[in-house]
Amino acid sequence: MTYLTDFHEESKRKHELLGAEDDEADENSIENPKKTTIKAVLMLLLGTIIAAVFSDPLVEAVDNFSDVTGIPTFFISFIALPLATNSREAVSAIIFSNQKTRRTASLTFSELYGAVTMNNVLCLSVFLALVYVRGLTWDFSAEVLVTVIVCVVMGTLGSFQTGFPLWTSFIAFALYPISLVLVYVLDYVCGWS
Repeated sequence: MTYLTDFHEESKRKHELLGAEDDEADENSIENPKKTTIKAVLMLLLGTIIAAVFSDPLVEAVDNFSDVTGIPTFFISFIALPLATNSREAVSAIIFSNQKTRRTASLTFSELYGAVTMNNVLCLSVFLALVYVRGLTWDFSAEVLVTVIVCVVMGTLGSFQTGFPLWTSFIAFALYPISLVLVYVLDYVCGWS
Protein backbone atom coordinates (compact mmCIF):
# COMPACT_ATOMS: atom_id res chain seq x y z
CA MET A 1 0.00 0.00 0.00
CA THR A 2 2.86 2.37 0.70
CA TYR A 3 4.15 1.73 -2.83
CA LEU A 4 0.86 3.03 -4.28
CA THR A 5 0.92 6.06 -1.98
CA ASP A 6 4.49 6.86 -2.98
CA PHE A 7 3.63 6.39 -6.65
CA HIS A 8 0.62 8.71 -6.28
CA GLU A 9 2.71 11.38 -4.56
CA GLU A 10 5.43 11.15 -7.22
CA SER A 11 2.83 11.43 -10.00
CA LYS A 12 1.23 14.42 -8.29
CA ARG A 13 4.62 16.13 -7.98
CA LYS A 14 5.38 15.57 -11.67
CA HIS A 15 1.98 16.90 -12.69
CA GLU A 16 2.61 20.03 -10.67
CA LEU A 17 5.90 20.48 -12.54
CA LEU A 18 3.95 20.38 -15.79
CA GLY A 19 1.63 23.13 -14.58
CA ALA A 20 -1.46 20.94 -14.29
CA GLU A 21 -2.81 23.09 -11.46
CA ASP A 22 -3.27 26.07 -13.79
CA ASP A 23 -5.56 24.09 -16.08
CA GLU A 24 -7.99 23.13 -13.32
CA ALA A 25 -9.21 26.70 -13.10
CA ASP A 26 -9.83 26.75 -16.85
CA GLU A 27 -11.65 23.39 -16.80
CA ASN A 28 -14.03 24.54 -14.07
CA SER A 29 -14.94 27.75 -15.92
CA ILE A 30 -17.26 26.26 -18.58
CA GLU A 31 -19.94 28.87 -19.09
CA ASN A 32 -22.85 26.58 -19.98
CA PRO A 33 -22.13 22.96 -18.96
CA LYS A 34 -25.56 21.68 -20.06
CA LYS A 35 -25.15 23.10 -23.57
CA THR A 36 -21.62 21.71 -23.78
CA THR A 37 -22.82 18.25 -22.69
CA ILE A 38 -25.64 18.21 -25.23
CA LYS A 39 -23.26 19.32 -27.98
CA ALA A 40 -20.78 16.58 -27.02
CA VAL A 41 -23.48 13.88 -27.07
CA LEU A 42 -24.76 15.10 -30.45
CA MET A 43 -21.23 15.08 -31.88
CA LEU A 44 -20.74 11.51 -30.63
CA LEU A 45 -24.03 10.45 -32.23
CA LEU A 46 -23.05 12.15 -35.50
CA GLY A 47 -19.68 10.36 -35.47
CA THR A 48 -21.42 7.03 -34.82
CA ILE A 49 -23.80 7.60 -37.73
CA ILE A 50 -20.95 8.56 -40.06
CA ALA A 51 -18.99 5.47 -39.03
CA ALA A 52 -22.03 3.25 -39.59
CA VAL A 53 -22.70 4.71 -43.05
CA PHE A 54 -19.10 4.44 -44.30
CA SER A 55 -18.06 1.16 -42.67
CA ASP A 56 -19.65 -1.15 -45.24
CA PRO A 57 -18.10 0.56 -48.31
CA LEU A 58 -14.73 0.60 -46.51
CA VAL A 59 -14.90 -3.14 -45.82
CA GLU A 60 -15.83 -3.81 -49.46
CA ALA A 61 -12.98 -1.62 -50.71
CA VAL A 62 -10.46 -3.41 -48.49
CA ASP A 63 -11.81 -6.80 -49.56
CA ASN A 64 -11.65 -5.86 -53.27
CA PHE A 65 -8.13 -4.46 -52.88
CA SER A 66 -7.10 -7.67 -51.14
CA ASP A 67 -8.52 -9.80 -53.94
CA VAL A 68 -6.80 -7.77 -56.66
CA THR A 69 -3.37 -7.62 -54.99
CA GLY A 70 -3.41 -11.06 -53.36
CA ILE A 71 -2.48 -9.55 -49.99
CA PRO A 72 -4.46 -10.95 -47.03
CA THR A 73 -7.08 -8.52 -45.72
CA PHE A 74 -5.60 -8.67 -42.23
CA PHE A 75 -2.34 -7.11 -43.38
CA ILE A 76 -4.12 -4.39 -45.35
CA SER A 77 -6.22 -3.65 -42.28
CA PHE A 78 -3.22 -3.45 -39.98
CA ILE A 79 -0.80 -1.62 -42.28
CA ALA A 80 -2.65 0.61 -44.77
CA LEU A 81 -5.78 1.52 -42.83
CA PRO A 82 -4.05 2.69 -39.63
CA LEU A 83 -1.93 5.06 -41.70
CA ALA A 84 -5.08 6.60 -43.16
CA THR A 85 -7.34 6.59 -40.10
CA ASN A 86 -4.78 7.69 -37.52
CA SER A 87 -3.16 10.45 -39.54
CA ARG A 88 -4.91 13.12 -37.44
CA GLU A 89 -3.28 11.85 -34.26
CA ALA A 90 0.10 11.66 -35.96
CA VAL A 91 -0.10 15.24 -37.27
CA SER A 92 -1.30 16.50 -33.89
CA ALA A 93 1.54 14.67 -32.10
CA ILE A 94 4.11 16.17 -34.48
CA ILE A 95 2.73 19.68 -34.00
CA PHE A 96 2.70 19.33 -30.21
CA SER A 97 6.17 17.81 -30.06
CA ASN A 98 7.66 20.66 -32.11
CA GLN A 99 7.01 23.02 -29.18
CA LYS A 100 9.52 20.98 -27.11
CA THR A 101 8.21 21.66 -23.62
CA ARG A 102 7.42 19.19 -20.86
CA ARG A 103 3.78 20.09 -21.00
CA THR A 104 3.38 19.50 -24.73
CA ALA A 105 5.35 16.26 -24.51
CA SER A 106 2.99 15.07 -21.79
CA LEU A 107 -0.03 16.08 -23.88
CA THR A 108 1.39 14.22 -26.88
CA PHE A 109 1.86 11.01 -24.90
CA SER A 110 -1.59 11.37 -23.35
CA GLU A 111 -3.18 11.76 -26.78
CA LEU A 112 -1.31 8.79 -28.21
CA TYR A 113 -2.20 6.56 -25.26
CA GLY A 114 -5.82 7.67 -25.56
CA ALA A 115 -5.83 6.75 -29.25
CA VAL A 116 -4.31 3.35 -28.53
CA THR A 117 -6.86 2.70 -25.82
CA MET A 118 -9.76 3.66 -28.07
CA ASN A 119 -8.51 1.77 -31.10
CA ASN A 120 -7.53 -1.45 -29.37
CA VAL A 121 -9.43 -1.95 -26.15
CA LEU A 122 -12.80 -0.42 -27.10
CA CYS A 123 -12.86 -1.72 -30.68
CA LEU A 124 -11.71 -5.16 -29.58
CA SER A 125 -14.44 -5.29 -26.93
CA VAL A 126 -17.12 -4.32 -29.44
CA PHE A 127 -15.78 -6.85 -31.93
CA LEU A 128 -15.76 -9.67 -29.37
CA ALA A 129 -19.27 -8.76 -28.23
CA LEU A 130 -20.53 -8.87 -31.83
CA VAL A 131 -18.93 -12.26 -32.42
CA TYR A 132 -20.53 -13.61 -29.24
CA VAL A 133 -24.00 -12.08 -29.70
CA ARG A 134 -24.34 -13.03 -33.38
CA GLY A 135 -22.68 -16.43 -33.00
CA LEU A 136 -20.15 -15.70 -35.74
CA THR A 137 -17.37 -18.09 -36.73
CA TRP A 138 -14.23 -17.42 -34.75
CA ASP A 139 -11.07 -17.25 -36.91
CA PHE A 140 -9.14 -14.52 -35.13
CA SER A 141 -7.35 -16.14 -32.19
CA ALA A 142 -3.85 -15.18 -33.37
CA GLU A 143 -4.81 -11.58 -34.11
CA VAL A 144 -6.60 -11.09 -30.80
CA LEU A 145 -3.74 -12.70 -28.84
CA VAL A 146 -1.20 -10.38 -30.47
CA THR A 147 -3.42 -7.33 -29.86
CA VAL A 148 -3.81 -8.25 -26.18
CA ILE A 149 -0.05 -8.78 -25.82
CA VAL A 150 0.71 -5.35 -27.33
CA CYS A 151 -1.95 -3.68 -25.15
CA VAL A 152 -0.59 -5.31 -22.00
CA VAL A 153 3.03 -4.39 -22.75
CA MET A 154 2.30 -0.77 -23.65
CA GLY A 155 -0.35 -0.41 -20.95
CA THR A 156 2.12 -1.61 -18.34
CA LEU A 157 4.76 0.84 -19.56
CA GLY A 158 2.27 3.71 -19.61
CA SER A 159 0.60 2.94 -16.31
CA PHE A 160 3.64 3.05 -14.09
CA GLN A 161 5.39 6.13 -15.45
CA THR A 162 4.57 9.79 -15.79
CA GLY A 163 7.69 10.54 -17.79
CA PHE A 164 8.86 8.44 -20.70
CA PRO A 165 12.56 7.84 -21.34
CA LEU A 166 13.75 7.37 -24.90
CA TRP A 167 14.05 3.58 -24.58
CA THR A 168 10.26 3.24 -24.25
CA SER A 169 9.83 4.59 -27.78
CA PHE A 170 12.07 1.83 -29.13
CA ILE A 171 9.82 -0.75 -27.49
CA ALA A 172 6.72 0.89 -28.92
CA PHE A 173 8.17 1.06 -32.43
CA ALA A 174 9.46 -2.51 -32.25
CA LEU A 175 6.08 -3.91 -31.19
CA TYR A 176 4.47 -3.02 -34.52
CA PRO A 177 6.65 -5.15 -36.83
CA ILE A 178 6.96 -7.82 -34.13
CA SER A 179 3.17 -8.08 -33.92
CA LEU A 180 2.84 -8.39 -37.72
CA VAL A 181 5.50 -11.13 -37.82
CA LEU A 182 3.91 -12.92 -34.86
CA VAL A 183 0.49 -12.91 -36.55
CA TYR A 184 2.04 -14.20 -39.77
CA VAL A 185 3.85 -16.99 -37.92
CA LEU A 186 0.80 -17.99 -35.89
CA ASP A 187 -1.55 -17.93 -38.90
CA TYR A 188 0.55 -19.22 -41.78
CA VAL A 189 3.38 -21.23 -40.20
CA CYS A 190 1.64 -22.76 -37.18
CA GLY A 191 -1.82 -22.81 -38.79
CA TRP A 192 -3.38 -21.43 -35.62
CA SER A 193 -6.65 -19.54 -35.97
